[in-house]
Amino acid sequence: MSFRSLKKKHAYDGPKLEDIDDTSVPPRLQKQLAYYFNGIEREFVQMCQENEQLKAKLRQLEGQMSLKNHVESKEQPNKEGYPDVDGPWQNLPRNASQFSKKVMIKYKEQTNKIVSSFRPPHVSVTIKHIGRYSGHKDGIWDVTYCKGLKGRSIIGTASNDRTARIWLAEGHHCLLKYQGHSGSVNSIRFHPTLPLVLTGSGDRSAQIWCCDVPENDGVLSAESQIHQASDEELSEEEEREQNTPAVVVRTPQKSLVGHSNVVTAAEWLNGGTQCVTASWDRTARVWDTESSTVIYTLTGHDQEITDTSVHSSQALIVTCSKDTTFRVWDFRTSIHSVNVYQGHTAPVTCAVFTNHHDSVISGSDDSTVKVWDLRNMRTAISTIQCDASVNKVAISEDSHHTLAIPFDNRHVRLYDLQGTYLARLPRRSQPGHQRMVCSAAWGTDEKSANLFTCGFDNRSIAWKISVDLDSHR
Repeated sequence: MSFRSLKKKHAYDGPKLEDIDDTSVPPRLQKQLAYYFNGIEREFVQMCQENEQLKAKLRQLEGQMSLKNHVESKEQPNKEGYPDVDGPWQNLPRNASQFSKKVMIKYKEQTNKIVSSFRPPHVSVTIKHIGRYSGHKDGIWDVTYCKGLKGRSIIGTASNDRTARIWLAEGHHCLLKYQGHSGSVNSIRFHPTLPLVLTGSGDRSAQIWCCDVPENDGVLSAESQIHQASDEELSEEEEREQNTPAVVVRTPQKSLVGHSNVVTAAEWLNGGTQCVTASWDRTARVWDTESSTVIYTLTGHDQEITDTSVHSSQALIVTCSKDTTFRVWDFRTSIHSVNVYQGHTAPVTCAVFTNHHDSVISGSDDSTVKVWDLRNMRTAISTIQCDASVNKVAISEDSHHTLAIPFDNRHVRLYDLQGTYLARLPRRSQPGHQRMVCSAAWGTDEKSANLFTCGFDNRSIAWKISVDLDSHR
């Protein structure tokens, strides 16, 4: 039985927090219920994972013993003096039977230990749905966050409808629409200091364009912002007003052309004077953004490159590929080096650096997320076993270093760097995503939304995540 079917079979059928009437339950009791429900779900997921691992080990041991018994029974004659070809299951050696019983006893003890080891966790996660950004005509591949542009927090989205959009994070209004690409826009990143945006596309190019928006464009009234942040459906007129961009840009300032296949990702490098692009042509390229020329071509992957990321403060680039590996390219010295990380069994869909640790986080279609030490590439520090393919993960920049992991099955779950499950985002029809969630991005605004997700339901969603490590301690 698979983990997914096991989880479905033994799913918690009791009342859920979202089913409780907010008006009849005191806020203090709501917080306590949320705390205990999250704790139950955490323990349930961990129990299922450990049970499946124990079952796999048990099946492997029983298979080895069956093969051994089969060989021994063939070598031992029966009462008539002939080899007993049907003997493995009829004449099982006593020591093998005892060994199998010991394994079963050990398995039951481990299972009971898992069930009885539940302790109220010392972590409380509060999740609030802030609002949504609707306007794209097709699925959204990527989302990114920027704070400081004229004092406003904004987000950018890249869509399969061949456009990229800039949104006011708090008001959920579209500030700018970019239409310079002739193919799907697969990635989007803001320049570290200038009002510039870098996008990668299915038209085999990466483009740099200006996102300088007038001061008052897109600023909505407080009444309108509150209405948009609610769970109610917008009227057609309000939806049209929200989605109408203040500015439309059709021409890039720079166009980086040279890849022979789809550009899957693009990132700023070295303070914005350079950038790196990843492509399905199995190469990544480092560009000089001023002259639009290639400085380095990174080769070595055996299959298409799916994503790339850069370190925030060091000259390090990571590329991941469908060949089940990811590579870390080191440009900190005059002699460049590359390390190959192996450990996934399916295409690696994403890899990101942690800003405050010498580690890399990788996600894969093998339904795992792994944390790696840059100084030890032989094995992962921790592994998070999931139940669906993993898309672009994001790690928060605060002291909690929370991982947001989006999945193909429209879920988004939160973990810490040690692999401990914290919570999942709501999946109800209004707040949550209805289709595959492609990407997540953390913000730095402590008062408003600080997590943004996007997916193939043609919308992005803003969330407010609060992690309290001292709750109920």
